[in-house]
Amino acid sequence: MSNQETGKVLSPAEQRTALLESIRRLRTRSHQGLWAIAAFACTSIPAMLSDRIFPPLTPQVKKMLGTPPSSNMISALLVVYAFSAILLVLGRITNGSPKMVSFSHIGYLICFYAFYYFSGVLPENFWAVLATGMTILSLESYHIWSLSSAMIKEEEETLAILERRIGQEK
Repeated sequence: MSNQETGKVLSPAEQRTALLESIRRLRTRSHQGLWAIAAFACTSIPAMLSDRIFPPLTPQVKKMLGTPPSSNMISALLVVYAFSAILLVLGRITNGSPKMVSFSHIGYLICFYAFYYFSGVLPENFWAVLATGMTILSLESYHIWSLSSAMIKEEEETLAILERRIGQEK
C-alpha cells in the first residue's frame, strides 16, 4: 500500500493506522444523512410557526416582490422536484454511486417553504413540503449509510488481512 499523495510505500504499521483512520472517517460520514434530516427538521419548525413568528408582509414588500406564484403552480413544482429527486437518489442507490448530496436538498425544500409563505398558503402546504423532504432525505440517508457501510466492510477486511500478515511476520 502506498500513500496517495506522496507515492511513498507505507510500512505495515502506517498502513494499519491509515486503514483505521479511513474506517473512522467512513463511520462519521455514515451519519451525514441523519444530520441532514435533523437540520431539515430544525428548519421546518420556523416554517410551521411562520404565522406566529414572522411579521406579515407589508404592502411595499409585496409590491417589490411582485405577484406570487399560485399555490397550484408551487405544488406542481414540488411534485416535479420530489419525483426527480427520488429518482436520482434511487438511481444512485442501485448504481452504487459514491455521490452524496443530502444537504443540498435542504436548500431546495426551504425555497418551497418560502414560496408558499410569500404566496400566503404555507400553513395549508407545510405538511406536503415536510413529507417530501423527509422522504427524500431518508432515501439519501439510506444511500449514504449503505455505501459507507460497504466501504467500512472492505476496509475492515483489508485491515484483517494486514493484521494477519503482521502477526505472521512476528
